Amino acid sequence: MDTLFTAERNESDDYYAILGCDELSNKDQIQAEYRVRALQLHPDKNLDDPKAMERFKKLQEAKEVLCDDNQRKQYDCWRNSHITVPWKTWHSMSERSQP
Repeated sequence: MDTLFTAERNESDDYYAILGCDELSNKDQIQAEYRVRALQLHPDKNLDDPKAMERFKKLQEAKEVLCDDNQRKQYDCWRNSHITVPWKTWHSMSERSQP
């Protein structure tokens, strides 16, 4: 159980950092940051980068979560908990525990 609180969290799960915004950003700001980064990270613009598709998918995922009020509330709760379980794992566990 201690490993949940002592292991290092993977920075690739920080959706705010991926989008270049913070917890105070509203949906319009998030979408604007997404558009800027989508143009930069789109796989068609980075044909020589084998990880371009992976980064682009992560960017899309970040926008989807942070632009959905319910998911963003859950994400912020997870993020502020300092639990090192990855966001997707934590989210799927919390969905299964709901009646």
